[in-house]
Amino acid sequence: MRTKQLRLINSDQIRRRMNEFIGKKINIVLIDRTVMFGELKHVNDTSIVLRNMRLENVTYPIQSIVEIFLDTHV
Repeated sequence: MRTKQLRLINSDQIRRRMNEFIGKKINIVLIDRTVMFGELKHVNDTSIVLRNMRLENVTYPIQSIVEIFLDTHV
């Protein structure tokens, strides 16, 4: 089975498409170039909520996100 990487690289794409990926594992690249991995729990116009590997819900403002990427199976 092949995988394809989907990348959302600006805040308009993030706001428009993130509701499609609730419940899936994603990677978030922040402004300071750190990468966060976890399950997407909730999205609104100003922030997203991610459940990290420690099972803690963490909120990230969309302005602090440079890019979001995830692997999808083709």
